[in-house]
Amino acid sequence: MLVVAEPIADELTLRDGERIVVRPIRPADGVPLAELHARLSPDSIYTRYFGFKPVLSAADIKRFTSIAEAWRFALVGVRSNSQLAGVTRYEGLPGHSDAEIALVVDDALHHHGLGHLLLQRLIDVARTSGMASLSAVVLASNRPMLQLLQGLPVPTSSARESGDVVIRLDLTGLELPADRSRIAAAHVAEADAIRATLGS
Repeated sequence: MLVVAEPIADELTLRDGERIVVRPIRPADGVPLAELHARLSPDSIYTRYFGFKPVLSAADIKRFTSIAEAWRFALVGVRSNSQLAGVTRYEGLPGHSDAEIALVVDDALHHHGLGHLLLQRLIDVARTSGMASLSAVVLASNRPMLQLLQGLPVPTSSARESGDVVIRLDLTGLELPADRSRIAAAHVAEADAIRATLGS
């Protein structure tokens, strides 16, 4: 009999006082993810996907919500009304200790601090999982995302690449406080349990 890890109560408080529950993404998040995407402005979609993507395909949704590989990870922020407030993820390669990150936040919650909080949680998970670095390819015109990444409490470096900016986050010297380490480890354990149900 499969034993699923008990989800941890990981709740973040935004600048306006709203509370958001953070947890690993699940296959059952397909509909909420599609609904989140439908609420995004064309500009938010373009800065996330570097192109026009009015809807997520069934293949997109399956790939984003059913994470069977240990070198992929995604966290969602969930509002009290069960809507997804945001999603952050990293995707690497087997046997590598670096990965690329992405973030999307509901337009209604821009400038509420959610992006920073979700990325901090993702960094903690990546470090707990043995990642040495994370990187993000960002449009040069996407100043809010560039400022967000460069303001994270880890060493960063940047480089221009074909008109985009590549931000690298160095995790090698990161030592997590006990409370953050506990939360990150619980998220990893829950994601492992979800992965087991996918037959990987």
